[in-house]
Amino acid sequence: MDRVRLAYDAVRAYVYALLLAGAVTVVWLLAPEVAETPQVSGLWFALAGFGVLVLVTFLLAQYTRRV
Repeated sequence: MDRVRLAYDAVRAYVYALLLAGAVTVVWLLAPEVAETPQVSGLWFALAGFGVLVLVTFLLAQYTRRV
């Protein structure tokens, strides 16, 4: 599997995770008794961390391609 396809798959997984987290957040806003606030904020923190990891990996790959 080439690196570009792997990067696209990681970005696609991140977008799906964002959509899922958005849906969970909407459900939580409509019914806050479903999940506690720390769980929802922890979910967004984890997704943001994964997004930063994907971004750093992509930028490093682009940097090594040009060097």
